Amino acid sequence: MAEPLVYSTIEITWALHSTPPAMLLLPTILDRPDLAGHVRTLRLQRDGFEYHPEVREPPAFPASPLLLDKATKFIQSTGVPFAKSWIGELQLGTVDAIVAALLASMPNLRTLYLGPNFTIKSRLWGGVLRCALCQPKEYQLPTFTQLRHVTSEYRAKEWDHRDIVNTADVLPFFYLPNVEHLSVSIDNPAQFAWPSDPPAPSSIVSLDLYRLRESRLAPVLSVLRGLQKLHWNWLYQPDLDESVSKDVVELDTAAAALGHVRDTLTDLTIRAITRPRISVDDYDLPSLEIQASLDGISTFNKLIKLCVPWVFLMGFSPSLSRKLLNALPLHLEFLDLAADLYDHEEWEWDDDSVLDAVRSELAGRALSSRPHLRQITLPIPHKFGYLSSEQKKQLGDISASAGVKLAWIDKE
Repeated sequence: MAEPLVYSTIEITWALHSTPPAMLLLPTILDRPDLAGHVRTLRLQRDGFEYHPEVREPPAFPASPLLLDKATKFIQSTGVPFAKSWIGELQLGTVDAIVAALLASMPNLRTLYLGPNFTIKSRLWGGVLRCALCQPKEYQLPTFTQLRHVTSEYRAKEWDHRDIVNTADVLPFFYLPNVEHLSVSIDNPAQFAWPSDPPAPSSIVSLDLYRLRESRLAPVLSVLRGLQKLHWNWLYQPDLDESVSKDVVELDTAAAALGHVRDTLTDLTIRAITRPRISVDDYDLPSLEIQASLDGISTFNKLIKLCVPWVFLMGFSPSLSRKLLNALPLHLEFLDLAADLYDHEEWEWDDDSVLDAVRSELAGRALSSRPHLRQITLPIPHKFGYLSSEQKKQLGDISASAGVKLAWIDKE
């Protein structure tokens, strides 16, 4: 009677010096498919190994004869074309092979979380997803009709794995028939291609994208018909995805791609991060140029919440004289202007210049065209400073005059 509860949620980490729990679990669920059928939540967790920064990826642990025998029969029964390779890697005990076996044996999952230690290599578990979701009638694999929440994290130490491209392995998540909340890190391929006919995932209402650049954003967003919440994590590192990811932020390309979901999107978050060229021990942040504007999102009439880097709207310098309100949709209520990229040499803003820009933007009847705007959160105080009493008073005066609440980064 207790088995459905015991097996309903499985949380696993990968051990460094002993047999990983996943390899202890797998023989049991392969021997008892009814137990695997009870699993509703699978969480494969951890990002690296504490106190062992030198470890680039989880070590393989050779499979026991018992596990290998059971897994070989199971893998062969699926009919996948890469069965021989899968069995070989499972014999070695690689993370990829174990994750593939876990996924293939759990037909009733509702929640799946693949942490950074489990996404470094994904050829096999990605192949399972591709066969199960893009060619479901050809293989003996689950179709994951109950899966609603999926997270596939960035790789642990992804700067050490620049030769791996995961696009073909993670795009099958978009073919899940009933997924509602999807969070996925997608590499930037030289040529973007769906693994089958483009999906039509009408059930996805929330999407979190990591690493994908603006030039590869449109093909993903163009297939989404009911997306309400999008969190796009923009990333640039000079030695990652070098053929695609460049040192120029093309905001017009981003706005055009985002336009595919303008009719349904109510909540949009864009965050930006850069990292040095770590492969050559360069620890200085790369130079960055911002081109064009996000003014195209002003037509997103259902957008209520917007979080975006200050510099994506206002540029790196006050001298650019950009207009804050130009990109704001009519029905926007909450605007969060993040301090992302403040640590770049190109950043010329300080607290007073931000205040001056906001005062100028909100003066007079500037907000009359944005009557629903209730709150703006500003990217101040800068770095590790604090706002003075006078600066807080200025914010209060601007807020009272404009009729919109002005908030700031609370460091207390």
